[in-house]
Amino acid sequence: MNTKNTRVILVRHGETEANLQQMWHGSLDAPLTERGRAQVAATAARFAECAKHEQIDVLYVSPLPRARSTAAAIAGAIGLTPIVEDGLREFSIGDWEGRTYRDLMDNEQLWHRWAIDPTFRPPNGESPVSFGERAVAALEELAARHRHQTFVAVSHGGLIGAVLDAWIGDRSGDWIRWEPHNCAVSVLDWDGDRWYGTLVNDIGHIPPEAVIHERPDYHQEPEAADYAD
Repeated sequence: MNTKNTRVILVRHGETEANLQQMWHGSLDAPLTERGRAQVAATAARFAECAKHEQIDVLYVSPLPRARSTAAAIAGAIGLTPIVEDGLREFSIGDWEGRTYRDLMDNEQLWHRWAIDPTFRPPNGESPVSFGERAVAALEELAARHRHQTFVAVSHGGLIGAVLDAWIGDRSGDWIRWEPHNCAVSVLDWDGDRWYGTLVNDIGHIPPEAVIHERPDYHQEPEAADYAD
C-alpha cells in the first residue's frame, strides 16, 4: 500500500508588464518583466535543488503564456514536460479586461459590486463565486488523478488565492490574505482527511532585488474581496 501523501505544489507565474502597470489581464496576456524573468530563474533553481531529494511526478500549467514561460523554466530544471490544463487559467472579467485596477474601481465600482454581490459577472466574464468554484474543482480533479503523488501546478494569483482559501482557509472568499507574490511557492499535503499547508506563499528563493514591495491599488479598497491577476 502506498502511504505517501498527495502533495500539490502551487506556483504563481513571474511578474508581467500588466502586473507592473496594475492592469487586470485575466485571460489576456503580457510579457514577463526583467524582474519577472529573474523571479522565474530563481524559482527554476529552487526546483532543481528540490528534485535532488524529492520526486516530482507531474507538472501542470495554465494555458496562458505568462504561466507557460514560467513552467518551461521549471520543466528544464526537473526534467518534466509541462501538461497544459485549461482549468488553471486565471479569473476572467470578460469585456473589462485590459483595464487598470484604478479604472475598474473608479468607473465600474468592481470590488464594491463584488462585496455586495459576489455572483456579479462583468460582461462575458466570471463572477467571484463561479471562478472560485471552477478553480477549486480544477485542483480537486488533479489531486484525485494523482493520489499519493506530487505534482506542480503553475498558475495565477487569483486561482492560487481561491484554492488556498478553500483548502486551508475558512472559505470566506477573502482571498486578499492568500494572494501570492509572483513566483511564490505553496506546498499543500493531503493526509487522508484534510489539506494542510506545509508551506504557504514562500518567496525565500527570490533574490531581494526581485521582491515586489508595492501593493496593488485594489488592496486599498476597504470593501474589496481579493481577486488578483
